[in-house]
Amino acid sequence: MNILDIIEAKKQGRPLTEQQIRFAVDGFTDNTIPEYQMSAFLMAIWFRGMCDEETAALTGAMLESGDQLDTSGMGAPTADKHSTGGVGDKVSLLLAPLAAECGLKVPMLSGRGLGHTGGTLDKLEAIPGYRIHMDNEEFLALTDRVGCAIIGQSGSIAPADGRIYALRDVTATVDCVPLITASIMSKKLAAGPRTIVIDLKTGSGAFMDDLDRARELARNLVTIGRMYGRSMSVVFSDMDQPLGRAIGHANETIESLAALRAGGRSTAPRDLVELTEDLVAEMVRVSGVRPDRTSALERVREVWDAGRALDRALIWIEAQGGTVDPEREDFGLETAPLALEVVAQQDGFLQTINCRQVGLSLADMKAARKRVEDPLDLTAGVDFLPAIGDRISKGDVLARIHCARKDEAESAAHRIRGALKIGDEEVPARALILDRIE
Repeated sequence: MNILDIIEAKKQGRPLTEQQIRFAVDGFTDNTIPEYQMSAFLMAIWFRGMCDEETAALTGAMLESGDQLDTSGMGAPTADKHSTGGVGDKVSLLLAPLAAECGLKVPMLSGRGLGHTGGTLDKLEAIPGYRIHMDNEEFLALTDRVGCAIIGQSGSIAPADGRIYALRDVTATVDCVPLITASIMSKKLAAGPRTIVIDLKTGSGAFMDDLDRARELARNLVTIGRMYGRSMSVVFSDMDQPLGRAIGHANETIESLAALRAGGRSTAPRDLVELTEDLVAEMVRVSGVRPDRTSALERVREVWDAGRALDRALIWIEAQGGTVDPEREDFGLETAPLALEVVAQQDGFLQTINCRQVGLSLADMKAARKRVEDPLDLTAGVDFLPAIGDRISKGDVLARIHCARKDEAESAAHRIRGALKIGDEEVPARALILDRIE
């Protein structure tokens, strides 16, 4: 086989065989195919696309480049959730212990934030002592014993995906549905869950701002998941405004744990509660623990209101070496002091939010990455208070910025002010759940 022939075939729009796709992926992974040829191959895919069979073959080649975890010996159904990323998206921190308390085993491999989106691992690293790395055997044993575990993807899980994604990032081929599908599914399949629920976000704070494009990605994800024997579900959620109030790392972790307290479901931000309980209910329903959405949602709310999910979360965090103090309001996590408040300069209605810019305000405070290797200030953050459709009065506090450095806080405040449009015309509140595929 010759990589030039494979590139030429895809360039001409001809479908590739499984053998051709595996040859390209394996060759790039073992360095027999150089980056410039793989770049050409990826760009040909970007222009010509892939059919379902090609996407499945690409997913399989990435999946089989590394370890595949066996969860078949666990004493309960296994399930996981994947989010395509957004601003203030701390759902995984609530979802994992809730799902575990509902009778599922949740082996979750998560990533770091980049650009305007936050990463679950970064939030967890705000917990003193929390271990994000462990070997596969320990990870599976901990998940089985505790009910859930969240770690970072090791180099042994889909290593081909790691190398290919890094190349996509510098060759303008990130926004390609077959490549996105193969990247997501190779990692999720490798972790071994039998049920996979996707939180596919759309809006100005998401990587996909178009719902039709998101539906195309969802169809691909569901198709590939089913081809590999997984039960799949997709929930489309709005990301034209931040999720919850906290945006950052330590402050999002505190908001998540506080929401899990007994009675927290009624006091936590309404959108955070709505999305979390919907996604957990989908995991419970699709995995067969409960027969329909109504009974699944009842189960989730029962567990949540009793405070049992917080108990499970504390056990999970301790099992991974983390230390939190549930007797304290801040759970013992370090946060930066209040630096300044962003106040409204006029009366009116909040009509739109450039959610991406709100997320990027963290980068002004060194609390978000521009490059993967950038260090983070896990203590800095924003409490973002209004929602689209709210009536705003001059002088209202719109955001509270926590940062140890006043000049950086002022830069973040300037960015947030520019991200908000307040006008005289009333606009409706935005729906959070936009659609679903079952």
